[in-house]
Amino acid sequence: MLLMIVLAFAGLTEGTQVARAMPLFGETPPSATLKVPRYGVFERTFRWSSADYSNPWDQVQLTMTLTSPAGERTVIGGFYSGGNEWKARFAPARLGHWLWTATLADGQRSQRFKGAFTVVPGRSHGFVRRSPYNRSRWVFSDGSPYYPLGIGDCVGDDDNQSSNSPFIDWGLDGRLVTAESYLNAYQAAGVNLFRWSLGNCAFSLYRTIAPGGNIYLTREGAWGDQLVRTLRRHGFRVYMTIFAFSPPFAQQPSASELEAVKRYVNYVVNRYGAFVDFWELMNEATASTAWYTTIGGYLRSVDPYKHPISTSVEQPELPVIDISSPHWYQTESEFESDRITWDLLNQWKQPGKPVIVGEQGNAGHNWDPTSALRMRLRAWTAFFGEGALIFWNTSNTKNYRAGSGNIYLGPEERGYLRVLQSFTRGFDPRARIASVELSPSASIRGYALSGPRQYAAYLHAFGDHQTATNGASLTINILRRGIATWISPATGKVLGRTVLGRPGAWTLRVPSFVTDVALKVR
Repeated sequence: MLLMIVLAFAGLTEGTQVARAMPLFGETPPSATLKVPRYGVFERTFRWSSADYSNPWDQVQLTMTLTSPAGERTVIGGFYSGGNEWKARFAPARLGHWLWTATLADGQRSQRFKGAFTVVPGRSHGFVRRSPYNRSRWVFSDGSPYYPLGIGDCVGDDDNQSSNSPFIDWGLDGRLVTAESYLNAYQAAGVNLFRWSLGNCAFSLYRTIAPGGNIYLTREGAWGDQLVRTLRRHGFRVYMTIFAFSPPFAQQPSASELEAVKRYVNYVVNRYGAFVDFWELMNEATASTAWYTTIGGYLRSVDPYKHPISTSVEQPELPVIDISSPHWYQTESEFESDRITWDLLNQWKQPGKPVIVGEQGNAGHNWDPTSALRMRLRAWTAFFGEGALIFWNTSNTKNYRAGSGNIYLGPEERGYLRVLQSFTRGFDPRARIASVELSPSASIRGYALSGPRQYAAYLHAFGDHQTATNGASLTINILRRGIATWISPATGKVLGRTVLGRPGAWTLRVPSFVTDVALKVR
């Protein structure tokens, strides 16, 4: 299907603190000097002999209660990680001194632990939340804006499971490189979201989900730990798809079958929830409404961070689903890329949920001579249309052909994304879609955003991508005085600046441009 990408190293994400447990049957003394950055990951490892269990995942439970400096209590679960080790992870939001207690139990015996840590200021903005200013947008926990621009890629294809690690090679610009090179390249381009789609050109986490007991994959679980830590360390937020194409018991499940699915969901939340920002229930599959409601509701109830929930095929009409997440593959005329993107986003936004296109690319092949331009037009229009795209990346081979299609994000494409992300960085989170007044309007399509702090516009000369467009004007209405800067979306070059010394209406001369041009008023 796609290139198999590989991650060959571990390493804790910034802010992760690991405290090893004390001897097998001892109480852990408080460790008040342990410091965890705010929104970093506090991780605790406990030892308990697994020799007497045929299924330590289900037969032993680890529960941790954390008490914040304000006295608020949060109860989380832990997970069996292999050997004689169980772990618990938590991402604290409140600064100050925290206390915790934990219990390991198998129904016949139990062991208690306790400890403490101090949360100190860090560099993280927190988890992604739906914006209170614009319900089609996203912000972080601290209120700063987040404009997702994502990629998905293979993470160890299923036919590589005999390897000691699926993380062997990453495909970049037609060659195989290290994970560092791959992630650095897309991080430098401003890509800030990675879709990890389990079982979809990626390893799975379980062998069995059944009423008689769930069996998870120890080695693959550790691979997942490596992946989420490394992605976060490189600035990517994680969009995690829990099930692949065939979620278990999806249509007419019994009560015991649903309980088995819940146990797996709980395991995923306990293991990865402190690193993830978005949950996706399944990939390109459907389930009964009862399944979505039950499993989605359970996911929300056990997730201490209340991450937004999506699913594919998208089901935005369901109350339990927070995101409209369609998949979109098309090889349209580049002269129509902006219009098609705009119209699709308007359609997908109708249920009133934010739109994150879970997979985006070309139909049938990943590259052609105009695919980079189409990608640029789609990505810019998506930002102005209050949507987000996750490109299904196949950068190992140019002109790779696949049944559903993918996209090649090479140096040219990454350059375009870099300009876009530079443009959007810190953009006014209160901005909304605004009307556009262009002259002439017959050969230029325009899109605009207006907020109390900033205004932006994006123009596309949809009739001619070879000859410069001259003599156009744009009338805008700003709420405060500022500086209007025109840039080239192709290069990031500044094409002109104008001082706007008062709020109100202004008619601006559009600088000469070929294909597209963008304006931002600070």
